[in-house]
Amino acid sequence: MQTGLHFENGQVYAYVISGQKTTEEEPAAYEGSWADYVREILDQDQNKNCSFGIITEYPTPMEIKEAEEISDKLEGSNAVKLYTKEEAILGMVRFQQNDLKRGRTAVYDYGSDGFIYYEVKEESGKVTVEKQNYTREMEKARTKGEKDLAFSAIIRKTLGRGVTAAVYLCGEGFEGQWFRQSTRILCRGRRVFMSSHLFACGAAYMAGKEAGITSDDAFIITDQMTVCQIGLVLHHHGRDVFYPLLPEGKPWFEAKGEIEIFVSGITKIIFEFRNKEGRKMASVCMPLTGLKRNRDIVYKLKMRGEYLSADRCKIKVSDEGFGSIRPSSHQVWQQIIRLERSESNE
Repeated sequence: MQTGLHFENGQVYAYVISGQKTTEEEPAAYEGSWADYVREILDQDQNKNCSFGIITEYPTPMEIKEAEEISDKLEGSNAVKLYTKEEAILGMVRFQQNDLKRGRTAVYDYGSDGFIYYEVKEESGKVTVEKQNYTREMEKARTKGEKDLAFSAIIRKTLGRGVTAAVYLCGEGFEGQWFRQSTRILCRGRRVFMSSHLFACGAAYMAGKEAGITSDDAFIITDQMTVCQIGLVLHHHGRDVFYPLLPEGKPWFEAKGEIEIFVSGITKIIFEFRNKEGRKMASVCMPLTGLKRNRDIVYKLKMRGEYLSADRCKIKVSDEGFGSIRPSSHQVWQQIIRLERSESNE
């Protein structure tokens, strides 16, 4: 059983997938944390063969730890996963089996975060999820008629080019049937849906264990996502190969990586920054002070990378020795890199 949970404005929206059956539960008032809510569900239902997808835009280290602790009590690791709205939209598109080759999927979210537009499209086999904020445009509108005109202008701006096959409206801001003129524009050759459980549905689908669903094959563009690959070029079987340590298009709090390599005759490592097409954008040199530049001495180095925020990452390199031939020197090198998101440069 897979359960998606979306908490917003003191309400919890739950979507449950159990086999071939899907259930949208009535929104319920809840002021506690998502972790407390999940624990209450588990206290009532002792079934441990379940998974949860939780919508959280800015997870704290405590929330990440709570997700790991609750997962440990259930069958299998990562039974509780935290998703951004962008990842949930990707899950919803796949759950609804929207054919992106026939046209984009658009989502207008009018809720507590303001008025946000999401676009899902496929180009050259790569799926992209992009977020745009139109809160300022909608805040200027005071009457229902002004809101309708403002929304109509946003529709023309966001859907004016290319083919959009499906449109979704979600959020409490769409209550009241004020969008009469804009609805006529939306429905021109497109399927239009309204759902308060859109994000919960996507999170439930992404949380599926059996499906093995991930967002690794999609590139998500928001200020919470990593904007480039960070890795190094290694010589392998007679050619140079780029090995990523940190991925692109992932929520920064999930972007981690580890690599072990054998080296000799070096005293530094060059890390490269590459965009989604694989083109080198920048590089940074990490000195390995203390290593001997002797090709007869082999070092086994373990590299760990993680993000500290959306634009800061930490790379840690440690000397693991070389088996019984050479014990570890216990040397550790560490570097914090700041990324300029506009250029993906260090």
